[in-house]
Amino acid sequence: MISTQIPKSMIKRTSVFYTLGEGIIISADIQSKSRKDVVHYTRIVLDPLSLKVVKSSCDCEGYTFRRHCWHIETLKQLLNDIKVRNEIEKAREEMMAIEEDIASWGR
Repeated sequence: MISTQIPKSMIKRTSVFYTLGEGIIISADIQSKSRKDVVHYTRIVLDPLSLKVVKSSCDCEGYTFRRHCWHIETLKQLLNDIKVRNEIEKAREEMMAIEEDIASWGR
């Protein structure tokens, strides 16, 4: 586990959205520490009820070989950011409303 804070300048783009089949997805383009011209696509999936990480992935070499990397830890650190938390809650509310709507179709 990485205990140091990652500079936000390493994070080039973030997105928070949901898919009904997976959950709430937080994705980001995070700059490589070793190659300044390379950006890695990283994502984590949260369970919509518990908001715990259920899946993660990154296109870097470290993740390919070890199934873990500092890019994922950086994304997990973003979960503490108030703006990201608000986006997660908004996506969660939208997803739950759609789920309720779908459940009512059979009634």
